[in-house]
Amino acid sequence: MRIWVRAWLFAATLGACLIACDSTKPLVPANHDPVVLQPLQAFPTTIGDADSAIVKAFATDADGDTVVYDWYSSCLKIRYGDFITSGYLFNTLRGNSVVYPGCSFNSVDTGWVRCYVRDRRGGGAYAGLVQIVLQH
Repeated sequence: MRIWVRAWLFAATLGACLIACDSTKPLVPANHDPVVLQPLQAFPTTIGDADSAIVKAFATDADGDTVVYDWYSSCLKIRYGDFITSGYLFNTLRGNSVVYPGCSFNSVDTGWVRCYVRDRRGGGAYAGLVQIVLQH
């Protein structure tokens, strides 16, 4: 009788495990969003026609994923290494960029830079927005 009860318990446990553990769906590890440790900052916050500013953010990822920075701007050119663009720059590996005046402006105007960070696995965070005063 004991052997019959043990066999029945084993079969019931195995059946429950097979139902709960669907082998057709592989387990996907959890992904955490990057964490912004230093919100977006600009140095200096006022520039002239021939000046530049450094815009900086810093983020990390709890999963150890590489964090990339996406930059967006208005009226400013963004430089990353030797590459200069207007409007946006994606997938940069550094949390800083140099910005220059990039449009014609009156005596005083304001440009802005916005930054998002991503881990390339669907996680992301907003690093902030800074305004830079453009003086002519």
